[in-house]
Amino acid sequence: MQLTVPQISEPLKLWEKIEIVVGDGDSKGLYLARIEDFVDDGIVVSTPEFRTGNTLLRENCEVAVLVIKEDAVYQFYSRLSRIEASERPLYLLTLPDNIQRVQRRQYVRVDLFNQISYANLGSKNLENDFEWHDTVALNLSGGGMLIRSEENLAPPNLLLLKTEILDRLGFEQPVAAICRRSFWLENRHHSGVEFITNDNLSHYFYSDELDRLPQSIRRFDHVAQNRLVTFVFQQQIELRKKGFL
Repeated sequence: MQLTVPQISEPLKLWEKIEIVVGDGDSKGLYLARIEDFVDDGIVVSTPEFRTGNTLLRENCEVAVLVIKEDAVYQFYSRLSRIEASERPLYLLTLPDNIQRVQRRQYVRVDLFNQISYANLGSKNLENDFEWHDTVALNLSGGGMLIRSEENLAPPNLLLLKTEILDRLGFEQPVAAICRRSFWLENRHHSGVEFITNDNLSHYFYSDELDRLPQSIRRFDHVAQNRLVTFVFQQQIELRKKGFL
């Protein structure tokens, strides 16, 4: 049994896990529930299981419902009420009027502790023997990553990156990147770096400079980036399914 909703890529199905959010801001409450049935006036769900937050569910309260699908996370607003006549605790969500796609794949970022090495080209120091620094990345998206960095890394420094995760995904390395921001957090330097795809390399390097850099940077194109975006999105979906997001 399932419910087809035009704005969602796949039908809602029995036993599917959903997230229920009540309240706003830092105090909002997050609950998990499963779809138990579809009826004329709504969606029957199991007793919401509290996960995090400070706002509690109450009878007939307005909630935001998050539905996790393979292509995106969808959100709609509903009212939650208890079904008094049921043999076991069940709740009813009113049917959605308007559904929004709240996670666009190209913007997805996930916390992911990852060993990396970077060579800071600084003001285009293109020596053959690059000085590599070992550190960690704290999160990852298809567009870049947040790394712990050394003091010498600041915008708009150009970098070469070698990462554990890109190696696992079969990417040729190193790839090129540019430092977009640097800041001090928890007594450490941090830098946000953006990957440079092959069609944008000429914005940062002259032709003769590119000839002196590893040719692998020319092979990080939009096809490769889309593979990375898909991987990161799937990681976020898995974390949501496990209740970690």
